[in-house]
Amino acid sequence: MSIVLSCEFQVDLPASFLAEHHIEVVHMYVSSKDKTYRDDEMPLADFYELARKEGKIGQTSAANAYDYETHFERLLKEHDEIIHFAISSGLSSGYNNACIAAGDNPRIHVIDSLRASGGTAIQLLYAEDLLKEGKSAKEIVDAVKARQGKIECSFQIDTLEFLVRGGRCSRAKMLGANLLRIKPVIVCNTEGKLVLGKLHRGKMRKTVTDYFDEILSQPHIDKTRAIIEYSTLDEEGMKLYQECLQRMRDAGFKEIIEGSCSPIAAYHAGPNIIGAQFYIDR
Repeated sequence: MSIVLSCEFQVDLPASFLAEHHIEVVHMYVSSKDKTYRDDEMPLADFYELARKEGKIGQTSAANAYDYETHFERLLKEHDEIIHFAISSGLSSGYNNACIAAGDNPRIHVIDSLRASGGTAIQLLYAEDLLKEGKSAKEIVDAVKARQGKIECSFQIDTLEFLVRGGRCSRAKMLGANLLRIKPVIVCNTEGKLVLGKLHRGKMRKTVTDYFDEILSQPHIDKTRAIIEYSTLDEEGMKLYQECLQRMRDAGFKEIIEGSCSPIAAYHAGPNIIGAQFYIDR
């Protein structure tokens, strides 16, 4: 039986990585006042500039049911079954649209990841491991769902500005955080919603260091792999990111996948973010 893995482009994995691993992709969209862009049509820095010019985050939208129908029909011409990973239904309509397109077709398995971008990617790569072991589609889906409550899915932000512009945080909270120099961790919880985590105070180097101190101090971390992503970073930020990668290596992670955050996720979270995703077998 031929099984193909599929996901939205809103996973924090480079396009080259997805192509190399033969993972099929569905794209999302960003609409400005004048035009609608596919999520791979504009560099992330240009999306940020667009938001600054218009004073708000452009409207983002998931692939619609027709997009998914076309996607699934194409894949079923070459494969027996599809396992599709959708960003949390608490963050996007992509899961519901994919379910509509799949209907009652037993050859299409749609998984609500209940996580944001990198947390979805961790599940996708776990599924790839199981596929290589020769597991059936049902066995893979069951195994993935069984571990969904055991994922570290978070990122340290530098500013609440873009979360406010996207309607995911109040302006009052942003003004209070700015006044106190507070930079919260954003966590995707087990219900698939983004919530405020630990509150860190200080400049980016200190807040990111504190963030990694906390997530790496957890017991029962599965060190098979981790994903560490970032949005746009300046030279100093990239140096800090490389130090974070080294910390993960020193912590004993066997595989570390690095790369820029997916455009839609980073567009809402803002520049200068660094995040890590991995399993915790608690």
